[in-house]
Order: sequence, then structure tokens, then C-alpha cells
Amino acid sequence: MLNNIYFFVIFLCFLYVLIFTIYFCILVGAAILKKEKTNNDDENIEYKNLVVIIYSHNDEKTIVNLLEQLNKQNYPKGNYQTHIILDNCTDESSNKLEFVGGAKLWRLKDETPFGKDKAVSWLLENLLSFKKVDGYVFLGANRMVRPDFLYKINEALCKEENEVIVGNTEIFIEDANYYEKVWSNVNVYNANIMKLGRSRLGLAVPIDSDIMVMSHEVLEKVRCIDFKDANSELKYSFMLTSVNSIPKFIPEITTYISSIDYEVKRPDFKFKMSLFKHCFNLRALTNFKFGEFLFSLFKPNPIVLFAMLMVLGTYSAECFITEFPWAVFLGVVITVAFGISIYKSNLYIKPLIYLAGCPFYTLMACLSSTKIFKKIFKFIKNSSNKDIEKITVPVTVTNGRNIFPCRMDLISEDGFKKAVFRYKNKKQETNQSYVRMCDAVKNISDILEQHGFRMKICQSCAYFSPKIDGTNNMVKGYCNQRAVEDENCCEFPETLIWSSCQYYIPIEVNKVIDITDYIKNR
Repeated sequence: MLNNIYFFVIFLCFLYVLIFTIYFCILVGAAILKKEKTNNDDENIEYKNLVVIIYSHNDEKTIVNLLEQLNKQNYPKGNYQTHIILDNCTDESSNKLEFVGGAKLWRLKDETPFGKDKAVSWLLENLLSFKKVDGYVFLGANRMVRPDFLYKINEALCKEENEVIVGNTEIFIEDANYYEKVWSNVNVYNANIMKLGRSRLGLAVPIDSDIMVMSHEVLEKVRCIDFKDANSELKYSFMLTSVNSIPKFIPEITTYISSIDYEVKRPDFKFKMSLFKHCFNLRALTNFKFGEFLFSLFKPNPIVLFAMLMVLGTYSAECFITEFPWAVFLGVVITVAFGISIYKSNLYIKPLIYLAGCPFYTLMACLSSTKIFKKIFKFIKNSSNKDIEKITVPVTVTNGRNIFPCRMDLISEDGFKKAVFRYKNKKQETNQSYVRMCDAVKNISDILEQHGFRMKICQSCAYFSPKIDGTNNMVKGYCNQRAVEDENCCEFPETLIWSSCQYYIPIEVNKVIDITDYIKNR
């Protein structure tokens, strides 16, 4: 019995390595093939009507230069317009952009930032009614573009198969540390080999909301965007693929960014596994491109692949009738294919050293998401000397029918804030650490709302307005309840964002109906 299990495990490892070897060689082969040159006649080219959408939150140092570059495009002025969302900017972005001109500015003034996902969705609701728009260009506020940027986009959109386009990002090194240099070289390799190979084979690539183009037809069909984070962008990529709007990588559509401003977007390993679980169904087996995209989530880490080849080389001779050294053969094939891909990516000795650091980062990221390593890291973290402050406050939660008394831990570690929500033996932590405590509390509120619960606290109350006191935490504010119910009252008592009282009203009321009407009808 044990021998059969042993043989089966070895055979599965061999089959996995064999399939990946063939798959990797096909991608490399597709990437290094010379692209056919296409001669475009500028006189007969059709210029699409484009809308460029840029989300900005205090990006003063880059957004002004970007707008100037967009104003100098080698593209007919009447065929494109630029829309910039200024999400509660406290810098001089608005004034400087007005001075430059050439863009429609949408100023959001809601005290707390809308966030990219909500802000762009809100703008698109207003723009989707424009019937003369052919494509939407989503661009990061920290990017730079060449004068032919929009021309290249138009050139790609003129081809019917290009409905969703993902552009290329080139990072120029500026006082970068080792980690930033690693991901800079990984970005070059992925663009020149993995993404390019996939696109030439007609396979989907993950979207990047900082350099992405969607045709009007696709956006009108899906009626939504999901640009919240790397996990959301990956999920949105699968949604587009499922409706046969394959995101395609076009390297000629290039933006540039400093390594200082570049942020690595890497979906969580745990989220990938959850995504596979929810997407694996009959559609994954009948739709080849969707199924391939789904199974591509399981591409091996190079360190794990090397370990599997070592195991196969040691034990496979006992499990296979033939004595042919399969492990050595597959190892040589992968090494040769990888060497060719490195040469074609123009990555030589020094960049290759940085590239080699990526597997260790990704492997540690995967391991850190497992329960056992979380406990180990938590033990190490707790045993280290850190400046930690913690207070526990009572909060009330409702599902619309019942009310539950709960607790929330507000934690400050070395200046970074996070919150932990507790109900009996269950707990929920913030997705990440924040600079401001108000953002950590908001994150917990959002997570609970996704599960049908609401925290009845001042921060999510329609009567609440934050107090701008110059501090990072932003935990104080004012209650406007008396002033709303009594026009002659001028008192605005101070409160904390996690406090609560009997006068709580959901914050949505302030955006949908008048508070006075709500009070009368409740």
C-alpha cells in the first residue's frame, strides 16, 4: 500500500514538472519569435475617441508633469480628453493642474479619501453615457509617458482582437534598495518573456490599473471595475477572461516610473488558492483560455521546482521501468530555455543576481500565509523589542435585526496602526498596517459590511464630521446631532471615531436622503 502511494506521489511530481517544462518552453518560444512588421498609413488611420482617467491623491510631484506630457501628445486634440480625479488632495495639485490646463478636474471633498476603486467607479457612471467614446485609458498619477503614447494605444485599439489592453511599465532606478532592484529586474523579465509570450499565444495576462485600456463596448458590457488592490485586479482579470474579453499585453504601450514611486503588486497566495476554488467549475474545463489562466496560478517557485527535480533524480529510477534520466533531461531543458529567455531579455550578470533573489521573496510570502508560519512569525514579532501601544474599546455591531456587544483592539506598533475586532472567540484583523488609526478602523468597518454587519460607531454615522487637527491618527471629530435637530443650536461636542450613542444614523443617509426626513420616519 505504501509503495503504491509512494509511486503515485513521484509520478504526480514527474507529470507536473513535465507539463510545466513544455508550457515554459512554449511561452519562451512565443516571446522570442520576431514580430511581423506592420506598415501603417497615417493618412488612412482611424483615430479613436479616447478618455484618459487618472486617479490622484496628493501626487503633486508627478501629476503635473504627467498632464503636461499628455497635452503634448502626437494625437489629434479633438480625439481625446483627460479626466483627473483629485481625491481629497491636501497639496497644491489642484492649483498647479488648473494652471497647466487641458484636463477636466474632479475634486472629491469628503474629508476621508474615497479610494481609487470607488472614485473611478463614480466617475465612470458619469462618463459611460458618452456614446462617442471608443476607449478608456486608466493611468497612474505617478507615471510618465512619451509623446506617441496615445498614438500607440490607438494603433492597438484599431485591431478588433484588442478589447482590453495592458501596457508595459519601465522602472528607472533612483536610489533603489536591494528589494526594489530585485522587482525592477523581475518586471523586465516578466514583460519581455512571460507576458509577451502569453499575449502572442492569445492567453490572458493580469490587468494593471495603472496602465490599462478598455474599449467602450467591454466596459459597457461588464458595467464595473475592480481596482482596489492586487487581489481585486487579479479577480477582475478572471472576470474579463470569463466573458471572452481577454486582457492582452502590448509592450509598445509603455509608461515610465521611478523606483521610488513604484509599488509591487503581488496577489496573496491564499487569495490565489481561494480564487481557484471558486472559479474551478465546468467553465474552466470547457473554456480553454479561462482554464489555462486558472491553472497558471500554480506555476512553481524556482526553488520548489529545483527541489522537485532533485527528488525525481534521486527516487524516480525506482518507480519507472525505463532507466532514462528524466529528471536530468527536464532540468537541462528548463535551464536552456531559461538561459535563452534571459539573453533575449537583455538581463546579464548583475541583473541576473537581482533576479535570483525573487524566488526567495515569493517563497517566504507564500510560507508566511500558512498558519504554522504565522504563529512562528507572531512569536518572533512579540519577542522583539518594539514600541507597542494597545487599548481595547467596546463597540456595538448590528446585522439589521439584532445587536451584538463586541470589542476592538486599537494597536500602534512603531508608529503603524492596526485594529483587531473581537466577538466572543472570533477575531478579524485589518488587512494591513496603516499610518492613521482612522484608516485602520475604517478597514475593519468595511470588512464587517462585506459580511452583512455594521459597526454603530461615530466614524460611520451621518452626524459625524472629522476634526482636522494636524495629527496622523485623526481619531477625533464632532457630533452634529444637536445642530441638525435644533437650527438654533451651535454646539458641536467633540467625540472619538469609535464612540457610539442612541442617535446613530448610517452615513449613507447623508448621501441619499435628508437626515431630517430620516429622523421623522424611523
